[in-house]
Amino acid sequence: MGVTYGNKSIKVFTKTKHFKKGNNSYDAKIYGVIEGPVNQMLKLYPTEFKFMRHETKEMQRKPRNKVDE
Repeated sequence: MGVTYGNKSIKVFTKTKHFKKGNNSYDAKIYGVIEGPVNQMLKLYPTEFKFMRHETKEMQRKPRNKVDE
């Protein structure tokens, strides 16, 4: 079971992967996993996830020109 921080949709837990070592032996490696929506991770924890670059579709759209009447 993982740990949730502040927001319930961001989960931090460990995951074990097994790699074949020989005929009948496997080497287990444990990895740390952070799961959750990227937008929320960047908004809630900007310093922790400053290594990530992410653009939403809204950011990629051309800005609309406002016409003043």
